[in-house]
Amino acid sequence: MTARSKRGLSGLALLAALALAAATPRLAFAQIGARPSAGDLSIERIAENTDLRISLWDSLISAPKDRAMAFRAGERDNPWARWRVSVEKSANSFYILFSPSKGSSYPAYAQGSWIIKRSQRDGALEQIKIFLRSDPDTFARIYPFGARARMDIVAYGGVLYREVILPLSLEDILRSPFSRLRELSAKVVDWSLFSPDPALYAEQRQLAGHIRARLPGLRYSDDGAIDADGRAVYISSLLPQAAEAGLNCSGFVKWIVDGMLEPLTGRYLRVEALRERMLDWRGSSFTIKFEESLDPFFGLDWSRALARELWSVMYPARKQNSPLAYDVSDAPFSLITNDSNPINGGSSYIAYPDNFEDAGFDIRGLKAMLFVLAAREPGRFYLAQFNARTINPPRLRSYFHIAALFPYFDDEGAFKVAVFESAAETSLDRILRAQNYEFVKLVRMPVSPRFNPPALSTAP
Repeated sequence: MTARSKRGLSGLALLAALALAAATPRLAFAQIGARPSAGDLSIERIAENTDLRISLWDSLISAPKDRAMAFRAGERDNPWARWRVSVEKSANSFYILFSPSKGSSYPAYAQGSWIIKRSQRDGALEQIKIFLRSDPDTFARIYPFGARARMDIVAYGGVLYREVILPLSLEDILRSPFSRLRELSAKVVDWSLFSPDPALYAEQRQLAGHIRARLPGLRYSDDGAIDADGRAVYISSLLPQAAEAGLNCSGFVKWIVDGMLEPLTGRYLRVEALRERMLDWRGSSFTIKFEESLDPFFGLDWSRALARELWSVMYPARKQNSPLAYDVSDAPFSLITNDSNPINGGSSYIAYPDNFEDAGFDIRGLKAMLFVLAAREPGRFYLAQFNARTINPPRLRSYFHIAALFPYFDDEGAFKVAVFESAAETSLDRILRAQNYEFVKLVRMPVSPRFNPPALSTAP
């Protein structure tokens, strides 16, 4: 690994990674291909279908299994929406779907959908899924618990709440509005996670728009960054870049931070100061001998240095001595779903590990983590440092790529993540499909809508 390539993907490596990502199969635990529907409402305004369930109780929900499975799909209206009621079958179960319209279609995972699972063997009620947002991996899952029921809350594949006891049977729940379930669980479940105020994300959207507008003036270059004096330099040597200067992933996130700092301080950051190693804060006696030759923690040190500079300027009263102060250190869940099929998936969970000190979080939970962070901490974006163990000995974990992630809710209530990396806007889909990403460290960054980044120019 060269001094340049260890500080970000080289141009060829980046293209190879993008091509590899496009060919990578979908992750079973993170629904990537399904498009979220715009117009999701706050949880208090979610469409109800209680009247339809009650009207179809005898002919469908509690009907003998053969009669229920022969039900002919059709549309029905109520004061909240137009609904499609249908039945789907699998090997051992069948599913009764109440799906509200989204434009001209009826997605099984549209916000407000109910999916009732019954056994093909004896027709018994087995489970209820209620979709909280228009995403296959975001729902309440309710299942029997003796004479009562239990409920799990899943958001973008992360199991936020597990086995919340409801003082109702499954039959009583099927005769109740969703608002009743919220009332019964309000002391345990933080339902406000699903009622974001889009106005709180205006500055994030504005900053992302500023970055997007200036991307045409940038280009990618291995090991490239812009120094405090505006010169395009190589990070490894501080020497001026040749013609066709550009930014690598590290230089690009510095460019973003510089853009916010300049209106506040009138200056840009020095590359030399940012590349200093934080030996006392990460690594081990095993990794120390590879610091000079492989620089495995460069991306992590660089991101923490950027966070320290930006936070100290924007919030001087909260200045922290530890460079770890702005790390996202706790996972908001310990389980993730193992199957994202909206109709019959989501009931199988696998363990999600906690934050590893020198690795971070398993990439599989990234979207769920960003959702929770966005809901609980509006006005933040995140520097994400991706890492994996090298294939060849010494099998050293290396931080090889950095991206800026902007999780937010748009004016119509849809959850989105703007992704900027290596002088381009990409997507969270690209990241989740990349086979060479194992773990990710997230560093919190404050947002300023004032943005004046350095222009990319070649030094004489």
